[in-house]
Amino acid sequence: MNQSNPFTYGIAVKNKNFFDRTNECKRIIDTLASGNNLVLYAPRRFGKTSLVFRAIEELESKGFVCIYFDMMRAFSVETFVDFYSKAIAVKQNSLQNFFRIFSETVRSIRPVLSTDEFGTPEFSIDFARSVVDLNNLIEILELPQKIANERKKILVFFDEFQEIEKFEKFNFEKILRSVVQQQSNVNYLFFGSKTHILKNMFCNKNRAFYESSSQMTIGYLPDDETIVFLQSNFAKKDINLSDETAKYLIEKAAQIPHYIQLLASELWNMLDKNATVELVNIDDCVLKIIEMKNDYYLELFTNQSNSKKLLLLAITQDGKNIFSENYKKKYNLPNSSTLQTSVKGLLDNGIIDKKEDMYFICDPLFKIFLNNTLK
Repeated sequence: MNQSNPFTYGIAVKNKNFFDRTNECKRIIDTLASGNNLVLYAPRRFGKTSLVFRAIEELESKGFVCIYFDMMRAFSVETFVDFYSKAIAVKQNSLQNFFRIFSETVRSIRPVLSTDEFGTPEFSIDFARSVVDLNNLIEILELPQKIANERKKILVFFDEFQEIEKFEKFNFEKILRSVVQQQSNVNYLFFGSKTHILKNMFCNKNRAFYESSSQMTIGYLPDDETIVFLQSNFAKKDINLSDETAKYLIEKAAQIPHYIQLLASELWNMLDKNATVELVNIDDCVLKIIEMKNDYYLELFTNQSNSKKLLLLAITQDGKNIFSENYKKKYNLPNSSTLQTSVKGLLDNGIIDKKEDMYFICDPLFKIFLNNTLK
C-alpha cells in the first residue's frame, strides 16, 4: 500500500500534521479559560488558523463551547446575521432550545427549524419575511451570552476579524465592543492576517477595541523542531533528509509553515521510496511551483503601479528602513508620501507584511519569481 502524503497545506493543519506551537497554544487556552479576551497577530500563512483549531480541540475537551466564525464569509449585515446564527446553532445540543432562545431574543427575525433529506434538524432564517436592522445586529451579538446563561461557558473565535471594517457605516466595531464588555460568560479570540489593521484596532486609543484584550503574536517556526517534523514524515516513505538539506528547504520557504508544507509535499510526490533528498531536488520543486504559478505571479506584478513595482523589487533585496533617504535613493523609490501610499496598498492586499522592523513579501516563491524573472 502506498503511504499517503503526510504534508498538508492550503487548509487548517490538524491532528498529527500539526506540530510545535506548544507554548502559543497553551497561552491561548490559559487566557480564554481564565475569562479574558485575546487578539492574535501574525502574517499570512504563519499557521494562525491551524493553531486556533488546535486550541479549540483542547478547550472543547475541557468542556467549553467553542464557536468559530470567519468574517470573510460575511459580505453584508444580512449574511453576517445568517452565517453567525448558524455557526452558533451547530454548536447546540438542542436546536429546539436554540430556536426558542433565538425567537425570544431576536424578535423581528423569523427563524426556521426544518430537517434535511436525512432527517437531521437544520436552523435557518426566513429573510423573505425579515428585515435586518441595527437592533437585530445587537440582538444577534447577544445570543452567545443568552445561551451561556443556560449552558457551559462559551468562547467565540472571530477569524479575519479586521473584516468588520466592511460594516463601518453600521458602527459594527463600536456595537460589538459594547456587547462584548457586558458579557460575563462569553470570551473572545480575535485574529486575522492583516496585522497592520488589527494592531490599529487594538492599539489606537481612538478605536473601540483599544486595550480591550490581551495581545500575542506568533513568529517563525524553530528550525530544530521543524527539521525533526520533516525527517520523521519523510521517513514514512524511507526518504532520507539530512539536517543541512532540511535547513535549505526551510530557508527556501522563508520559515513560513504553509510554504514548508508545500515544498515538502511536492518533494514527497517527486521522490521514490528510499531516495535521498538533494538540494537540487528542492530547487526543482521551487521552480516547478513557480512555473505553475507563472501567469498568476506575472499578472500580480504587472497590475501594480510603478511605485509599487519598484518597492516590491527593493524589498526582495532588503526590507529594513524602507523610508530612509538612503534606501529610497538606493532603490530609486518615490517621495515619502507616494511610498507610504504604496506600502499601505501592498499591505492591504496581503502582498507584503511587516514583522518587527522588517517588511517582507508574504509569498517567498513570488519573491524568488521576482528575482529570477525581473532582475
